[in-house]
Amino acid sequence: AWYLWTAVVGGCLLGYATISCLLLRYPSVLHRRKRRTFAAAHISHRGGAGELAENTMEAFRAAVVQHGTHMLELDCQMTRDGCVVVAHDEQLDRLCGCEGRIDELDYDQLPPISARLGITFSPGAEMASGTDRRIPKLEEVLRAFPGLPMNVDVKFDRRDLMESILRMLREHNRLDVTVWGNWSHRIVTQLARLEPRVPRLFSLRRIGLVLLLFVTGLLPFVPISETHYEPPMPSVFLDPSAKEFWRRVPCPLRCLLRGLFWVLDCLIMSPMLIGHLRLRGIPTFAWVANTEEQFVRAFRAGCEGVMTDYPCRLRAFIDSNPWCLRAYNETVESLQEAAATTNATEGDRLIKKEDQQQQQTLEH
Repeated sequence: AWYLWTAVVGGCLLGYATISCLLLRYPSVLHRRKRRTFAAAHISHRGGAGELAENTMEAFRAAVVQHGTHMLELDCQMTRDGCVVVAHDEQLDRLCGCEGRIDELDYDQLPPISARLGITFSPGAEMASGTDRRIPKLEEVLRAFPGLPMNVDVKFDRRDLMESILRMLREHNRLDVTVWGNWSHRIVTQLARLEPRVPRLFSLRRIGLVLLLFVTGLLPFVPISETHYEPPMPSVFLDPSAKEFWRRVPCPLRCLLRGLFWVLDCLIMSPMLIGHLRLRGIPTFAWVANTEEQFVRAFRAGCEGVMTDYPCRLRAFIDSNPWCLRAYNETVESLQEAAATTNATEGDRLIKKEDQQQQQTLEH
């Protein structure tokens, strides 16, 4: 009986593993592929925080005009007088070198950005280039770059902030070329309820759930409502450039943390996981990659896009390594085919309508 029970359990597990692997490769059996509306390989994090003052109009223009970025990533919060501004930090100490919070000041009272600004994902490095030190309004950015895909990080759980952003997205006809979200699951859930048509990111909780489902083989069976997978790259902390980070970690914990980051990186950047999501119409945009080694790691894993603080570096890498645009080019081709099909269908509809009108005229 024990042998029979073992054989039954083993057969069930083998069958489950086989079906799971097949559905990882062919998810269309259970799930309809999500409709894509834009593609992006070159993504400028905060406009390029390592080259010009983050989240400024000067940084955004340089990323678009000089480096041909496919997408801008920016952060939004609200001032005391209700202006939606583009800024990452709630506190002004790092950004402007003074005490206070953005939501405690009117827009006209916001101080200029510091002349030397620390780069969040390059510990120890500072940005001191450029002349623009003004915190811009979201309205300015949307007006300056019509039609350009944007990644909007909604920084706080405020209904008025979310509604104001949505109103501007509608006014500028940007519902299908903007992806919004936050690491907070509560914020992402509210955004989905507010306007489900706007593409949205995975929250941190949902990224963890996806990894758990992937490891257990359940992912192919579970529906996914989010549209864009934007995981952090744990390998960034294993890079030699992160030595400033490791200096602050107690020696007994260094080996443990390095091992944890290595395991997380293997899971998060798994080509099998990224490929499965892609087949379901969910692109992967990795962040924040700032070195050539990190660019290679992300694109070889199958990521469609990479988010960077150094748009110039990423542009140079893409131009000299066209292989990294494979996923991006496939998306562009599918979008062109979908547009051609839509145009043909619309043309057939107009022809049919004209025929009906002519027939009605003849009958009269």
